[in-house]
Amino acid sequence: MARKEFPGDPRRSEAVVAYTTPENNSDGGIYYLVAFASSMGTLFLKSKPMGWLALISSLLSTFTDRQSASGASGSSRVSTITLAFTALMMAYMSELLVLFQRARGEAAAGA
Repeated sequence: MARKEFPGDPRRSEAVVAYTTPENNSDGGIYYLVAFASSMGTLFLKSKPMGWLALISSLLSTFTDRQSASGASGSSRVSTITLAFTALMMAYMSELLVLFQRARGEAAAGA
């Protein structure tokens, strides 16, 4: 097994590398949490603004997610967007059904 080289040797005082704080790389985790919670809230409460929040948050979590954090398949990205879109469609489903019933009733009365 090959030895892994490190950027400094603590045994020699001239080769010690000082600690630097890592940069703050946001990985979209908060957007994912907001998307999931608001999607569930939309499904239970049929709230349209919460559904739009879920869809926007899921898109933001997808766009800000690191490639290494999501894995190679990216299935969590697709499932987040699908859940948000489905919740939003379920919120609008009652209005769509009323429109379809009216259209069918007017078509039957006009024929």
